[in-house]
Amino acid sequence: EEQVFGLESRTTITHQNQSVDCRFTYGEPYVYLSCLGLCKHSECPLKKPVDYRDCSLHHDKRIYTVANKNRLTFVTRRNDSYHNNYFVCTNGNMCIDYDKVCNLWDDCGDGSDEKYCSNNFICKDEQGILPL
Repeated sequence: EEQVFGLESRTTITHQNQSVDCRFTYGEPYVYLSCLGLCKHSECPLKKPVDYRDCSLHHDKRIYTVANKNRLTFVTRRNDSYHNNYFVCTNGNMCIDYDKVCNLWDDCGDGSDEKYCSNNFICKDEQGILPL
């Protein structure tokens, strides 16, 4: 688990202590459950940690900080707390919140936010994403 200096709290998800079928789970709950290894037949869609150079098209009010005591990243301030829960799109210029990952919509514009999700089927022409 990545340790980001300056983050005040972590998201807490209440769940059963067993694997669950996540075919009908979308967005932020899907990200957390799959990355905790609690979704059957799925992998964590978070493939790249947030780097200080990422998200150049967004988050102009970023605050730079250190992750794992060896890498520069950033946080943003929302509602009196700091956040770093961003999915880095393959293009690297765009980042989206976890609630837009594995939600059956290509929010990145390159399909990377739906690519590693077991709750959908991406059409061969990559123009459509269907729920399972």
